[in-house]
Amino acid sequence: MPVYFYNPSVLFWLWLVPVVAGLFIYSSVKRRKAVEAFGAGARFISRKREAAAATGATALIIIALARPAWNLEETKLQESGRDVIFLLDVSRSMLAEDMHPNRLENAKTSILDCIDDLSGDRVALVLFAGSAEIRCPLTADYDYFRMALRQASPESLAAGGTMMAHALERTMNKLVTEDKAGLTDLILITDGEDLIEGPDEIDAVRKLEEAGVRLIAIGLGDRTRGSRIALEDETTGARSYLKSGNQEVWTRLQSETLRRMAGAVQDGLYFDVGSGPFHLARIYEQVMENAARVSVDKQVMERYEEKFHLFLGGAVLLLLVSHRWRKA
Repeated sequence: MPVYFYNPSVLFWLWLVPVVAGLFIYSSVKRRKAVEAFGAGARFISRKREAAAATGATALIIIALARPAWNLEETKLQESGRDVIFLLDVSRSMLAEDMHPNRLENAKTSILDCIDDLSGDRVALVLFAGSAEIRCPLTADYDYFRMALRQASPESLAAGGTMMAHALERTMNKLVTEDKAGLTDLILITDGEDLIEGPDEIDAVRKLEEAGVRLIAIGLGDRTRGSRIALEDETTGARSYLKSGNQEVWTRLQSETLRRMAGAVQDGLYFDVGSGPFHLARIYEQVMENAARVSVDKQVMERYEEKFHLFLGGAVLLLLVSHRWRKA
């Protein structure tokens, strides 16, 4: 029966097992010499069983942490034929608090709600700021998508700033295929600030249209006054605001840029959320009401059944039994 480990790197720590066994052996030798030195009447108590139980429990705990699994399970997934790509802005301006708790966390929560309403569609996640990175390729594994989304933050990318056109082009080159022309939606979620010189956004969205991708742009943030960018010290927890020189940086929704991008293509849509409630699931449901959905062949997702609890339970049992073996 093949055994699969979901976290095999933990098995490296199995070197601790002979170390624990060696420590018990060393302790036993030292105690025996101490008893012999004590003289007549002293009695040496063996703790071989206790040592064996502790050593075995160490091995079982390490194996449990490696997440062993067997019994291959197959789940059939019926795809509807659409690809949904979420292009999420993670620049520092998305930390502005004109939405609760901030623009980025509000966007992540709304995307999670939207994912809960999808069934069978493949999803992908692309993060962008001064650069763009595919954090989740197109997949029907929504749990993996959720994990990647929850980890998204301004620290996810090395380059700061915002460059939307580059992110759109990278998404098209890496995730859009000819066989899904007309069946791909790109949901762009941003405050619209584009602070780095680069490719033109209008040219980028027109290339998307040529590839059969529908653009759905979501604009977040206060349009008029804007908001400061909150920062928090990881060590002390002290809050401050981003500054440029001696002045605090204020950021606002650049809706004009997003309107021009959506208006440059025939099927482009722009939703000006502003700083109000954000219900992406409802927006996408309305957009998809009459959208083409082509049924395709069923896919089979294979996953092994995790058995870590057996090893963890065995370790606890060994430790409990060894305690009963201990002599007074």
